[in-house]
Amino acid sequence: MPDLPAHSPLRLENAVVDLVGEEMWTRTQIETMGFHWNQYLASLADLVRDEIQIATRTGGQMDDLWRLLHGLAAMTPPPSGEMLRRDPDLAVREAIKDTTTALTKAGIAPGWPSEILRAAPAGEPLLLTDAYGSRCALLAPFAWGEQNPHWYCWDIDRCTGDRVVHAGVFASPREALAEWRAAVGSHAAPASAQPVPCDQTTARDLLDPLCRSDFLDAMLLGIESQQLIAEHFRMRQRARALCDSFTVAPEPKPQHNLNPIIDDFAAWLRDRDDRSPEREDVATLADNWSRLSGPGYYACSPHRIEHAVVLVADGYIEKYAEAVLDLLPQWVEWCIERTGLTGELAERSRQAAANNRWDGSDSMDLRRIE
Repeated sequence: MPDLPAHSPLRLENAVVDLVGEEMWTRTQIETMGFHWNQYLASLADLVRDEIQIATRTGGQMDDLWRLLHGLAAMTPPPSGEMLRRDPDLAVREAIKDTTTALTKAGIAPGWPSEILRAAPAGEPLLLTDAYGSRCALLAPFAWGEQNPHWYCWDIDRCTGDRVVHAGVFASPREALAEWRAAVGSHAAPASAQPVPCDQTTARDLLDPLCRSDFLDAMLLGIESQQLIAEHFRMRQRARALCDSFTVAPEPKPQHNLNPIIDDFAAWLRDRDDRSPEREDVATLADNWSRLSGPGYYACSPHRIEHAVVLVADGYIEKYAEAVLDLLPQWVEWCIERTGLTGELAERSRQAAANNRWDGSDSMDLRRIE
């Protein structure tokens, strides 16, 4: 095990995230029967505890092991309330408690505090959304008291259902947004676009999937980057810390009523092309288009269009799917009108809608240019 930094919570956390992330990445490349994230982290905490207790009896080196345990604690999210086979937060806390007791009995003073140190929000979050309205950079400042101030940024792709496609620590908002713009593409995220303060309701909505632990949380697409795998726990810890700091109570999400959307598109198509589509076809397209409500529903990036094509083509018999997808060029034109897209952005969407058949392949790039 490499030497782990001392006297800097962020440097220690970064080192442990990289160390554990490399192991998790290796496991995900070779495991064929699934990978239980939470159970892995809990078992790792148990292992480190046992190694430290052995070292107290044999006089072995334990400083790096002790710091490793606290690095695990820093990156571990608190309990989410869901029933888990082993809760990693509880496992890490118990390991630190047991280890502290063993060190005290051995008369050993560890070179790191016994209490668990986790980064806490140090200001208000910021939000930058791409020109299509379906890709977001949510960033927030964190620190350990007055120590190690930094920004954490989540790259959230709403084309496929609020999926975090990248996350990480940055020294400043400028650094975070420069990295995000390069990943999204200059046409969709120009340098002229600036972040705005993110209200608590929006931030909570964007981070909600990270604040829950369920069966889907453990599923991988198989195309995640090594960095995203490494940030699996920390991006949840930062999300929970931010949302737990909010003073505005969460609002219940309204039921998504597609009927007005279906009626609006059907009326628009009749007025534009004197055409009356089958309501069932429109309903299928509307249902597979997005789970968002409000203006975000109409976002029509090429990525969202391609995703809708895959969902419909893969989910319905061929003849019916083709009838639904035949509506896609008009549907996208309708969305373009409602979002106000113009120029190159609108043309990119039209081109994606014109290619409204699926060849059986899918993008193998989770974090893609819009």
